[in-house]
Amino acid sequence: MSRRTRTWWFRAGVAAGMVMLVAAALRLWTLYPGDVDPVGAGLALAGTGIAAMSWWQAQRLADTDVQAAGALLAGRVLAEERAQRAQLLGGKGSDAVIDVDFSFHPTGGAVSAPPAGNLKQVAAYFRELGGPGRLVITGVAGSGKTVLAIELILRLLGDRRPGDRVPVRISAASLDPDVPVRDMLARHLTAAYGLKPVTARTLVDAERILPVVDGLDEMDETDEPGYGSRAARALRALEEYEHGLDRCSMVLTCRTDQYDALAADRAVPRGVVRVDVGKVTSDKAWRFIQAVTDQEDPDRWRPVLDALTRDGHVLAEALNTPWRLTLAVSVYEQRDPVTGRYVRSPEVLTRFADQQSVREHLLGLFIPARLAAADPAGKGPGIERTHAYLAVLAGHLRANTGRPPFHGRVLSGTDLVLHQLWPLAGDRARFLGALVVLATCLPGVAAVAVAAVVVFSQVEIVDGRISGAAVTALVLLALPGMVAAGLLIEPVRAWREVWSPADEGVLRRFRGGRGRRKSVVDGVLAALCGCVAGAAVVMEFDAALPLWVPVVFGLLFGVGMASGGDGESRYAGSGDGADPRAVIRNEVVSTLVAALTFGPGFGFILGIWFVMVLDGVTVTAAVAVSTVFGMSLVASWSPLLARRYLGLLLATRGRLPWRLGRFLHRCYDAGLLRISGIAYQFRHRELQDYLAAHPRATTASPAPCLEGEPS
Repeated sequence: MSRRTRTWWFRAGVAAGMVMLVAAALRLWTLYPGDVDPVGAGLALAGTGIAAMSWWQAQRLADTDVQAAGALLAGRVLAEERAQRAQLLGGKGSDAVIDVDFSFHPTGGAVSAPPAGNLKQVAAYFRELGGPGRLVITGVAGSGKTVLAIELILRLLGDRRPGDRVPVRISAASLDPDVPVRDMLARHLTAAYGLKPVTARTLVDAERILPVVDGLDEMDETDEPGYGSRAARALRALEEYEHGLDRCSMVLTCRTDQYDALAADRAVPRGVVRVDVGKVTSDKAWRFIQAVTDQEDPDRWRPVLDALTRDGHVLAEALNTPWRLTLAVSVYEQRDPVTGRYVRSPEVLTRFADQQSVREHLLGLFIPARLAAADPAGKGPGIERTHAYLAVLAGHLRANTGRPPFHGRVLSGTDLVLHQLWPLAGDRARFLGALVVLATCLPGVAAVAVAAVVVFSQVEIVDGRISGAAVTALVLLALPGMVAAGLLIEPVRAWREVWSPADEGVLRRFRGGRGRRKSVVDGVLAALCGCVAGAAVVMEFDAALPLWVPVVFGLLFGVGMASGGDGESRYAGSGDGADPRAVIRNEVVSTLVAALTFGPGFGFILGIWFVMVLDGVTVTAAVAVSTVFGMSLVASWSPLLARRYLGLLLATRGRLPWRLGRFLHRCYDAGLLRISGIAYQFRHRELQDYLAAHPRATTASPAPCLEGEPS
């Protein structure tokens, strides 16, 4: 069922509940005349409505406060980018940062800039550009472009003043060139940082966002993208995104070769300042290794340090980027968890004859080294299984870069988004997801069938007439019967609807702002309706039930309405930034809470009516059957994301772990993956390509030797 249809049903339910509330109140007034003043009650209700409208308008104004929204977004971006910086540095301090240098690269136009800068000066360098501020960071693979972009974001936010633009990093691979940049930015702010759609749109329209597009080279599979490539189309879309009469401010990162190819085809933006990140010099590599390794044993890395300063040595070129240096330190700083001795000697690095051998050697040992550091007790999957699982995901991403659009959508070659990973299993995941829907529908249909059998068994026609109780029972059965017919269509819809509307990234933060308050208001109204309607029924039919029973079930009904809401997926980030697992996790939790509260509440309200109009039906049986129907209703009309995710897990048994989200987050904590918005990404494209080419862990690299053994 579509979100619009679910919203219609939800509003219809609230309207019906209000009618029941009014009817029950009138009935109680007629039963106890003189105790309630109808005129005063009407005035009180009108005053409550006016107060509610005033409160809603005040909240609406708060949602569109540009200064407050900018400060809120800046705080969330700062927390997330700090976490990403710490993760990229392996949890080490500022000493683990290689202060790379960058130099101005003339573009042939009238744009100029200071001739050079470094990591610590990048924010001042950017501010000195003047004009709209359009910067392109280029460099070879692993040169530290992403780290430089993160450093720029942190330093701009560190001394941000009210009214300044908020830099927001976006993975280029997730961009859709056919979507207007304003819409894309608003969606990203909503999905990645939990802003309400109206707040996100307000910030974008007020030109308070500085897009930092990271990894432009990852949009296409070729090293020479042309004018019609995805990267070129994305650049043209950014060029058309203007701030009033001025060009938009932006920061881009791209590999040097790919950007040169785009520039040759005149596909790059105008008025940009391009800087090239330089290679790591031997002196900086020396200082970095000394800073992050054990100072008590400086001779341990001496062979490597000497090789770095030797002209023509292979290590001088193989370790001339921050990524390769990080690889080397991670691999050769691994210690035995029992003895504390180093597992490998760095001297092994000096034995290789070419850069490719060094690369393969370090990548082959990176996963064991990071797992040993992050999980010394070995509680998670072992090295071989971790390698195999990650290789499956890397192979899927590599296949995406060359495949045509899948059911009309271009799949990312870098992003691992949990609720969008189901194409890895093809249409089999859709089929299994439809079976899951069918399994959730059948209990509700069976409950209606049981009720129908009981109702029709008591329908008697006497003198051409049907008793009033039988007519009431048939009327009560009509609505569940129509809903049950709709449930049977759900599996078909689950198969035919390839992409759920929630896939577009318009996800709300469950704990944020107006969405939470709206849920509370809806829940209170639903609880009042349930309590009063249940109490009225108990008193009207003189049921042998205490009044606290309808109150409890009415509260359950209200909680269920609040948690189910309008059926949209809600996104909640962690305290320090976005959590890619939250989309699936919150959808599952929301559905379970709604089913376990709405089901019993709805079951009591509906079941007690059947008890009063049918003979021989106990309260327990009627409420139980109605509860099953209510729980099945909620589970069947929940969004498709969790079902597709479950279909993926069922279709990839043995290839991926059951708790895929937990596994990916373990890999993130170990430094094998990074997070960009609501997507996991491999720590570096080299690691992704290596795993895709090596599905199984290999021991082809030179055997490691224990410290102290002859090497």
